[in-house]
Amino acid sequence: MVMEDKDVIMNQYYEEGYIVTALIGVKVDTKSIENFAKAVWDLNTVEDIFLVTGEYDIILKVKFPSYGELKDFVINKLSKIEGVIKTETMMVINIYKERGIKFE
Repeated sequence: MVMEDKDVIMNQYYEEGYIVTALIGVKVDTKSIENFAKAVWDLNTVEDIFLVTGEYDIILKVKFPSYGELKDFVINKLSKIEGVIKTETMMVINIYKERGIKFE
């Protein structure tokens, strides 16, 4: 499957008006963690920033009005922040409970 085909499929899956939510694991050079957090702090699409243990140093919860905007964020903004070593994006496909609110 060519990249353009995947983009078409993803954009069809996330219908217009449907907010795309994703969790992004970010591996950051240890010396750059504070600078990285500050770099994403004021971005409106970044809802939460967690410093965590495990494979990734930071977990971001992000929301975008379209798949294309999420893709652009990961490729053209996030990956270019100084100290970023690796990212992994996990797109949310269903929400059962968020911020204490249960969804039926």
